[in-house]
Amino acid sequence: MAPEHMSPTRRLAWFFGLGLLLAVSFWAWDRLLFTALRVSAARYYASLGTDTLQLRKGTFYGSGDGDILVLGSSRARYAFAQDILSSRLNKRVVKEAGAGEFPKHNYYFYQKWRLGFPRPKLVLYGLDYFMFEKDSDLQKLARLGKNIELAALNPHGRVNPSWPLLSRVSWLFRMKPEIDGFLGDLMKFDRGAEAGGEDAPRAAPKPGRKRRPAGWKGRQTLAVKPESWATRAYRALPGVEGAYLERLLQDLEQDNVPVFLVMIPDYVGANDTNFEQAKFKADMRALAARFSRVRILDFNHADRFDLEDAGNFWDGAWGKSNCHLSLKGMKDFTARLAAELERACKDARAGTGPERRPGP
Repeated sequence: MAPEHMSPTRRLAWFFGLGLLLAVSFWAWDRLLFTALRVSAARYYASLGTDTLQLRKGTFYGSGDGDILVLGSSRARYAFAQDILSSRLNKRVVKEAGAGEFPKHNYYFYQKWRLGFPRPKLVLYGLDYFMFEKDSDLQKLARLGKNIELAALNPHGRVNPSWPLLSRVSWLFRMKPEIDGFLGDLMKFDRGAEAGGEDAPRAAPKPGRKRRPAGWKGRQTLAVKPESWATRAYRALPGVEGAYLERLLQDLEQDNVPVFLVMIPDYVGANDTNFEQAKFKADMRALAARFSRVRILDFNHADRFDLEDAGNFWDGAWGKSNCHLSLKGMKDFTARLAAELERACKDARAGTGPERRPGP
């Protein structure tokens, strides 16, 4: 019977039944399609695992009486000048830092490293304010070993911030950013620092060329402070992958390797956006205090680096929580860092150990 020939009560029941059927069908198809994608993602990433450590071109720089291992995200990649570190400290610099390389990636990288390479003389770990809300890049993580547990497209505890309510209903929508990433990996897109994601500059610099992304309209835009801007709360340790940072520090302590957790300078606008810096720094100092060989070096402070000079930064503004040092900023920062490390190494040779000061 057509709805127009029904009584009002039966018509209401008919529409309710139809709505329920559509809702159940939507729910079922959403889960079915998502499950198929998740199985495909798990198989794809599992197929990338290798038995040997695959290092990118340019990972090693210089030579000396040992290795400095540099770990971190793209902010670390564009902060630590390996030529300055190598010449000042007489060490070979091994830079394993790039977009999507967060604690889980760095932990498994060191597990692989210690199987085939000498123990590093020291480790520099570039810290990020937002690091405990991030997942390591699955494609990079998968290539570190076949035995790594990969939580590909895991919807539990996730929210798509563009529409949180719909995230509760649809797993496809909830995981849309991760699904986009998987499809990009599947189609062999390069989603590294050149892709312009949350954790990367908009374009990678070419050797010998000015570090300016395509479409950049000038650094003066950094200096314009708006009347209001979006802010970003700090997700406390351990967050998504913080437990892996603790495990990494435990392994380095066991190997008797000095570790410097480095707070990389951020533009003043990024610091105003990341308004819970005090909580972040307190977490890091409390973590470092648990280990005898771990030190904090805080250069994200006006007393140790000019955070208001837009020329020191490649990008960054009010309302943007992530920024990267320019070539000028990288050189200045690394020279200051190298001087601090030289003092720490001198103290270690004298038997007093690295300086424990937490920074200003």
